[in-house]
Amino acid sequence: MMLSWTEALTNIRNSQVKKRVKIVSVDESLHLVSAEELYSPISFPPFEQSAMDGYAIGKPTGNSFHLKGVFKAGDNAENVFLNDGECYRVFTGAMIPENTYAVIKQEDVNKNEEEIFIEKEIIAGENIRLIGEQCKKDQLILKKDSLINAGTIGFLCMLGIEQVSVYDKPKIKIITTGNELVDIHSTLQKGKIFESNSHTLKAVLNNFHFSAENIMVEDIPEKMILCVNDAIESSDILLITGGISVGDYDFVYDILQRLEVKESFYKIKQKPGKPIFFGQKGNHLIFALPGNPAAVLTCFYLYVLEAIAVFLGRNIPFLEKNKVKLNSDYKKSEKLTCFLKGKLLANSQVEILEHQSSAMLSSFVEADCLIILPEGKAQFFDGEEVEIIRI
Repeated sequence: MMLSWTEALTNIRNSQVKKRVKIVSVDESLHLVSAEELYSPISFPPFEQSAMDGYAIGKPTGNSFHLKGVFKAGDNAENVFLNDGECYRVFTGAMIPENTYAVIKQEDVNKNEEEIFIEKEIIAGENIRLIGEQCKKDQLILKKDSLINAGTIGFLCMLGIEQVSVYDKPKIKIITTGNELVDIHSTLQKGKIFESNSHTLKAVLNNFHFSAENIMVEDIPEKMILCVNDAIESSDILLITGGISVGDYDFVYDILQRLEVKESFYKIKQKPGKPIFFGQKGNHLIFALPGNPAAVLTCFYLYVLEAIAVFLGRNIPFLEKNKVKLNSDYKKSEKLTCFLKGKLLANSQVEILEHQSSAMLSSFVEADCLIILPEGKAQFFDGEEVEIIRI
């Protein structure tokens, strides 16, 4: 029995794989997921700092303070004691002397060469960054299974952390099948078409900071089984395009059975991309995607990204969902979920683009979302709210 697309997603998310862990420099950890908890090696700030350009003052004895000197960011104010009625000129981020009562903004100060005068109310502790204000030594600063972003990297570097343990990116291979396909660098002959699926998949993988190796193989079972077996063993995720339907030259499903790939699902109640296979052999996840170019890209966004997330230990979706309103009517089969290429408009509306065929990649040139029209309903109307996936 064919699964719904949400059931298929659940199967992928429930895949049990052993994730590889590696140590990388903090600068190389962007978009990866932490494989262990991290604790701060220091308190930050490690010393009391000025939060403003201004004056660090001792305990007031009046509204005037004797100017003792200057501390700029990077200067060492250790063992400098600030007496009552004294002050130092300080700058943002500078270490302040011991016994500083407050830091007064320069805008609130009148001065001459030897003294400053403060007419405003002085509040003890104002404009002082305390030791450990952001984090204290040995405090948990990064939970296991956290997605690392630019802010994470900056924060870790601020604490002097050079390396982080992460889940390694999956090794991905692509096999394109079809006797009709020729490499883009070849001369196009009658009956042949340029192979584009591997280029599409590599490009979209690169967009999400992944890479893949591609192999092109003819529709000859003996060659295909050797190629597929080798690709499974040398990858974490294998993407096969074409040969998964029910034509006389569609050999992929039979080959995967012969190689004892455990089937999770085959065919989904959706359009495009109904003939899609997902399975597992050992620690390797295998997709057999349709050969039609638009179906390949649709299935990548819907399913392949989920498999990548499994290997990464990533819980945050790669793609954002929103609710918008259709700007036209649309009729479809009640039995299938349709994923239509769409373009977002003003006022939270979405346009259904022309050329929705699974072979039509041209509409993906304009598309910035997939419109989800669920099974169980045939007619959708202008102004009706629908869910979209941003791409």
